[in-house]
Parts: sequence; structure tokens; C-alpha cells
Amino acid sequence: MGILLADRFEETVAAQQPRVLAICRRLLGETGEAEEAAQDTFLKLHRHWGRIDGDPGPWLYRTAVNTCLDRKRGPRRSLELVEMADARPGPAALAEIAQRWERVKRALGELPERERAAITLRDIEGLPTGEVAGLLGTTEATVRSQIAAARMKLRRLV
Repeated sequence: MGILLADRFEETVAAQQPRVLAICRRLLGETGEAEEAAQDTFLKLHRHWGRIDGDPGPWLYRTAVNTCLDRKRGPRRSLELVEMADARPGPAALAEIAQRWERVKRALGELPERERAAITLRDIEGLPTGEVAGLLGTTEATVRSQIAAARMKLRRLV
């Protein structure tokens, strides 16, 4: 990020932080969870900063809401991740995971461009379907269709 972009990013964070935190607190309550959700929202903003045109406010608020909703749905996932971290895989399991990931990457390369873009943005990057549709210049229904087709092809290829 250039100096001007970095300055603009910092100004945006300073200006939007109270509202994003308020949104997160309304959805998650007065907890550390709300502050973590707000922080995650700004990390996502940083990751997507170069792709946001115009006022980042609407994107930021939508992302804050989605982050909070994911957290509300996700406590079980967090506990599962902690449990999984305690049961670390051995060298054989790690080798198998690496081989499977290589097969997935090769299979992704064989997908048509639009399907590869849709599944990468949605399933790997974790973007909401609506945002993927906006980025790809298509409808949410088309994105869902592309993802379904890509998943079927990946199952056959992997």
C-alpha cells in the first residue's frame, strides 16, 4: 500500500471504528467478542482495500454484520478447532494433507475461469455470495450455480 493509500486507510479506520464497534456490540453484546469481530472486520477491510471503490462505509458495515453473524454461528466451530489443534497430525497425516492440497490445486486449474473464480472467492477466501457476485459482475444465482458446478467437478477430479 502506498503512503497515500495507507493514510487514507488509517483515516477510514479512525472515522469508522466507533460505528463498526457499535454494530458489533449490538449484534454480539458488550463482550470482548464484539471487539474481536470489529478487529476482524478491519482486517478484512485491509485485505480488500485496493478493491473498494468510493465510500468504504457500506462495504464495511455489511462485512461487520456478516462477521458477527459468522461468530454467532461459529462457537462450535471454534471449539472444534481447539480440539483439533490438541490432536496434531503426525508426519504421515501431514504428507497426505499436502498431497491432497496439490490435487485440489491442480483440479482448480482445470476448472473454467468463471467457476474457478467463484469457488475461490466463496469457498477459499470466504467472501459472501453477494460480494462474489458483485466482484464477478453477475448475479448471486449465477454464482451459486457456478460454485455447485465447480464443486461437482472438483469431487470428480480430486
